[in-house]
Amino acid sequence: MKLDRRHFLKLGTLGAGASALATLTGCGRPGARRGDSGGDSGTLAFQGWDFESALVQENVDRFVRLNPDIKVDYTPITSAQYVQKIVAEYTAGTDPDALYVYDDSLTAWIGAEYLQPLEGMPDLDRIYDGLYPGNAQTMTFQGKRYGVPYYTDSTCLIYNAELLEKAGFSAPPASLDQLADQALALKQKGILEFPIGIPAQLSDTWWSWWWALLFASDGNLFDDRMRPVMATSEPVARDVLTWLAEVAGTSKVLDPASATLPPPAFDTAFMAGKYAFTLGARYGLRKYNDPAQSKVAGKAKLALVPSLDGKVHGTVSNTRMYCLSANTDRRDDAYKLLSYLGGYDEKDGLYTAKFWFQKQGLGFAFKELASDPEITSALAKWADPKVYAQLAEIARPRKVIAEPWYTEFETEGQKAIQRVITGQLAPSGAVASMADTATRLTKQYS
Repeated sequence: MKLDRRHFLKLGTLGAGASALATLTGCGRPGARRGDSGGDSGTLAFQGWDFESALVQENVDRFVRLNPDIKVDYTPITSAQYVQKIVAEYTAGTDPDALYVYDDSLTAWIGAEYLQPLEGMPDLDRIYDGLYPGNAQTMTFQGKRYGVPYYTDSTCLIYNAELLEKAGFSAPPASLDQLADQALALKQKGILEFPIGIPAQLSDTWWSWWWALLFASDGNLFDDRMRPVMATSEPVARDVLTWLAEVAGTSKVLDPASATLPPPAFDTAFMAGKYAFTLGARYGLRKYNDPAQSKVAGKAKLALVPSLDGKVHGTVSNTRMYCLSANTDRRDDAYKLLSYLGGYDEKDGLYTAKFWFQKQGLGFAFKELASDPEITSALAKWADPKVYAQLAEIARPRKVIAEPWYTEFETEGQKAIQRVITGQLAPSGAVASMADTATRLTKQYS
């Protein structure tokens, strides 16, 4: 596999520099087949990160029972090492037949020739016709469809209704100013010292809360040609950062631990009643309202992400997907597995999408499930079905993830935003830094 500089840089953005370098120097791709890592060469090798791997295996076993002529070897990989592990396997020629793919990784892995399009496969049009547009868009690159959905979610405001009532509020905030005012009232009444908590620790994954605040106010960092506009014609990013600076440094209603604690710590704190507001994925509300895990069960509510002007503009979505390896020699069987996992099961319709929602509350990419009686009945136990569905309708993906330099931009952007929160950088300086980073990376990758 020949790698030019652009190709190598794409791999490098995913933490695979050492593996790619081995290929460039002749140490990779020894000629091994993906079957070598799966044992029986007649068995499909299927890999994914290790979220609820026992449930994945349960569902794969059901697929095998329904398709007794197809064997599947499912291997879970530690989530923190998933991208690096998959890249190493492709470099060594031991890649799987089918695999999970992050939307953040899709374009780079297509460019690295890891994945193949699904065009021409049975029921693909039916699957894509049933998806929310943003999910379909995310899995499509240069007019070709590369994935079927594992799950999706959109970021929301999660609030503790009991604490708001104590402060005299009957509804969640619609604007960022209202959010700041409600948080300040909670602070001044002695109910909470820091009513807002957000996971702003530097991370090698995306900050969904930041993109949600941006999209909620109809903001963009780039124009349609992916040229940075956040420091020139688009003031929304600067204005959102100005609000962040104020709640962190002036009113001090944002917990300063936001910059240091990992996301699980905020889940724990919210479930202990230590925050009135946080930003997160919709499925998190299921855990927050579980009496076995949470002290605020029944009090955690879902709301749209507040905007600068108080109007409804949107939020951010993500899409996790199943894809086919470019090198699989069992394309039809592998696609049957993908179609079962990410599409319509011949026996029970959208079985897997419903399976994941019912078992773990994971969001579904299929529009029809929003009105499915089983889904709405189960959802009503822990969230407002109307707000849940509205978030899915208004959510939009990050178009910039289609750029090979996105991961590096995200990393540098997080640093700039964190410095705003900690009072080390002005909002105008942060957007200027983001614009400079995007301009530099665009030149580097051109």
